[in-house]
Amino acid sequence: MGLKRRIGASLKRISIAILIAGALGGAFSLGRGWDAQRSSSEVPTGSGFSQVALDEALADRDWVNRTTGFSGQVRHLNPNNLEAFLETIDRSPADLTNDEMRLLMHAWTRFDPEAAFEYALFAPEAEKRRMAGAVIYGWAQGDPLAARGALLGIQNTDLEQWLEERFVLGWISGGGLGEAHAYVEALPASKRRELLVSQIAQALARQGAGVVIDWAEGVDSHELGFKKTVFSKASGALAEYHRPQAIAWVTEQYGQPHAEGSARLVALNWAESDPDAAFEWLASLPPGEEKNQAVGFVFAYWLKTQPGKAAAWLKAAESAEALDPAVRAVALARGAKDPAAGLQWARRIHDPGTRERVMVKIGQVWIQADPEAAKMWLAVSGLPRAAHKSVLGSAAPSR
Repeated sequence: MGLKRRIGASLKRISIAILIAGALGGAFSLGRGWDAQRSSSEVPTGSGFSQVALDEALADRDWVNRTTGFSGQVRHLNPNNLEAFLETIDRSPADLTNDEMRLLMHAWTRFDPEAAFEYALFAPEAEKRRMAGAVIYGWAQGDPLAARGALLGIQNTDLEQWLEERFVLGWISGGGLGEAHAYVEALPASKRRELLVSQIAQALARQGAGVVIDWAEGVDSHELGFKKTVFSKASGALAEYHRPQAIAWVTEQYGQPHAEGSARLVALNWAESDPDAAFEWLASLPPGEEKNQAVGFVFAYWLKTQPGKAAAWLKAAESAEALDPAVRAVALARGAKDPAAGLQWARRIHDPGTRERVMVKIGQVWIQADPEAAKMWLAVSGLPRAAHKSVLGSAAPSR
């Protein structure tokens, strides 16, 4: 179906979205007065649009000329020329790019978001996601109440989740950070809420380190789990865009209940480019289980993604008890395939208890694969009698 015919079908359904938004007007309070009517300066009313110029832009093979020509025409989009604009696109042999489609939907949303959203929902599946996302983002910038009302009518769960992300980010972009944050906080604790918090953190981090830090520190929630989520997502976003500030901030907050787990997120981002500095920083943190878990987690991830590089770095690194969790990760990984090699790594672990537990685990793997070799090793391992029993107890039953 062509664009013109699709828009005709969509326009007949606009009343559904309008009724939904109207019915929710009194029940959905956002805590801020939003003007649903666009100012007249936002929507062009002149006759700057030219079908000939749009045709020429779409046919131009020079990317700069095409982009300039298309954006120059779409900025004149208004209710009077909408159908002619879509008609011109429909008959053009050139398909719109993703950026052009988003630009078109944003321009349409400025003066008729209901129709633009309906149109997007009835677009082919390949186009629906980005078109509807562009509309709901622009709609939430100016009228989050109506935009949220339209979202409640979406039956497709995957699409609804994507649109909710665009809704929250559009709301923030329009100046509604406080209201968007309150909306997300009020959602039930779930992976879904965590994802939305992450989206907020990423958007704010792109604006500046101080912006995301002020947001995270301003959280006044009685729910510790939510506060921890905000802090961890903010830490991860800071590490990606503003690493020095992330290091200073997480170091300052380290040990606080809401900051638990954040150090490993910063170090994980850092270790990919400068593992020496990342693990030196982790080693400088106060001792404790959180620090051990951070070292182990970061190194285990690095070992999984770049095993050769990670193992080579650890082998060359100066031996230190702070690196025990990393050595443990290598020992267990190597021991699963080559018990003798894994045990060599295990002997580098400083803490006696950790070293013994790792050697027992490797021995348990070895005795199932090669009982005779494992028993020969066990006899000279120096492990205590209880450890011997743990290893031997894992042997496969004799037939």
